[in-house]
Amino acid sequence: MEAGSTPFRVLLSMLARHRAALSLALVLSLIGAVLGLLQPMVVNRIVSGVGTSTTGNLIWVLVGLLVLSSLTSGLQIYVMTRTAESAVLGTRRDLVGRLLRLPIRVYDTQRSGDLVTRLGSDTTLIRSAFTGGLIDAIGGVVTMIGAVVLMALIDPLMLLIVLAVVVLTLVVVISASSLIQKYTTRAQESVGALGAGMDRALGAVRTIRATGSEDRVEKGLTADAEAAYRMGIRIARVDASLYPATGLAMQASFLIVLGIGGARVASGDISVADLVSFVLYLFMVSMPLAQVFQAITTVRSAMGAIERIQQIMRQPPEPRDGREARPAHDLSFDDVTFSYDGSTDVLSNVSFHIPAGKKTALVGPSGSGKSTTLALIERFYNVDSGRILLGDQDTAELSRSSTRKLIGYVEQDSAVLAGTVRENLLLGRSAASDERCWWALDQVNLRGRFEEADGLDSVIGDRGLSLSGGQRQRLALARMLLMDAPILLLDEPTSAVDSQNEQLILDSIDAASADRTLVVVAHRLSTVTDADQIIVIDQGRVVATGTHSELMIDSPMYRDLASRQLLGE
Repeated sequence: MEAGSTPFRVLLSMLARHRAALSLALVLSLIGAVLGLLQPMVVNRIVSGVGTSTTGNLIWVLVGLLVLSSLTSGLQIYVMTRTAESAVLGTRRDLVGRLLRLPIRVYDTQRSGDLVTRLGSDTTLIRSAFTGGLIDAIGGVVTMIGAVVLMALIDPLMLLIVLAVVVLTLVVVISASSLIQKYTTRAQESVGALGAGMDRALGAVRTIRATGSEDRVEKGLTADAEAAYRMGIRIARVDASLYPATGLAMQASFLIVLGIGGARVASGDISVADLVSFVLYLFMVSMPLAQVFQAITTVRSAMGAIERIQQIMRQPPEPRDGREARPAHDLSFDDVTFSYDGSTDVLSNVSFHIPAGKKTALVGPSGSGKSTTLALIERFYNVDSGRILLGDQDTAELSRSSTRKLIGYVEQDSAVLAGTVRENLLLGRSAASDERCWWALDQVNLRGRFEEADGLDSVIGDRGLSLSGGQRQRLALARMLLMDAPILLLDEPTSAVDSQNEQLILDSIDAASADRTLVVVAHRLSTVTDADQIIVIDQGRVVATGTHSELMIDSPMYRDLASRQLLGE
């Protein structure tokens, strides 16, 4: 999907990708149109030759034309439906690839439920453009052209009257269809907001129940649903106004043809057989014309959905350029300044060195910039100024993928995916054997927990809610171990667990960090008193560096943090 194109051009590019299938559908449409156009001719012959010996044969010819027309129509529907599914698949592939590779800043501002809605219901509307619009439109246009040509041969005057009514109706339909595109975009935005709200609510359903806030959350979600409903009603109103208009136009054409045609039969200008044929051709114009009108509104709806998809596709993906990172075991911040919004610095002129093979802790008050420091090491964001060095390599010059292969990272709220234990472990290293997986679980003392269930095939619920907080954290540590990265980053690994689980996690960290460089963001100072180096950060600046004993003497802030946690020397 072309990121910078208009919705209409995107739809045209989809058609161009499937030109072979569409060409086949067009050929089938031509065949179907010819078969349909032949039927009134045969009826004309039957009416003109009633009572002759050829009537029976002509009736069988008519039956054959009807059967062949039905078969051709069925095959055309299959080809177009298959093409529609292929177009939707291609769009979803493009969208999935872009959604997984957007800069982290986008996820900071976009709601995940809304992004998922674009992948689901928005792409489904593209299918309807093919199946509900283009199938009927292609065959309908071909049939109408043929019918108009044959009507012109029968009686040009009546044809001009019919065309005047049709053109007037077509102008009305096209004008109204622009409203459908606008309302569809707004309706899908409301559906996206509803999906995002529901996703957020389900993620916090225990908190919602515990606080008794179901009614308040339900009210907010219902408001989003009602907004989508209102847009849907507006679309229905436009649709409802179009159908009577088209129906009235066709009925008027039919009555005019009967009136003028009857007079022309009476005057001898045309025969009864010609009038019957003209009326049949009029039906062959009116029915496809209604389908074309419906196709216009359906395609407009799809363009509204494409517009929302384009909002994501226009977002540039996270850059993948840069040279391959060489293996390194130490890190340095060199006068690094960073802000999320471009105005308020979260880190300001930060410099420190993390030595290879040592344990370094980052401590400080909440909001001081500790987690941001890890995010910058992971290249989730670019620094505003200064350098981050991996060994002697400036990470800004390295590819993100090769940098991240050298760094294992466990978030504060460790991500556990719905699926099996094996699937979770293999996120970072898909080629690891079962034996290696069990080794990693051994290192974090989780073997017993899953051996008692179904082993590596044990199923973990959505967001890992079937596991305790400590078990989720240790599973994330096991996953990091399988990456075999020389540098490990841990963001407050014991912040949400009790003292017993805390010790299990600390033991797991000790096992994981053997012969590796370990960087730990710590809220509980008791977990990092044995660190080789402790860096104290306050308001985005490094205010002290040293061991626990040194900082208890030299750093008033560290000493204050320790005293608040009843931690002595």
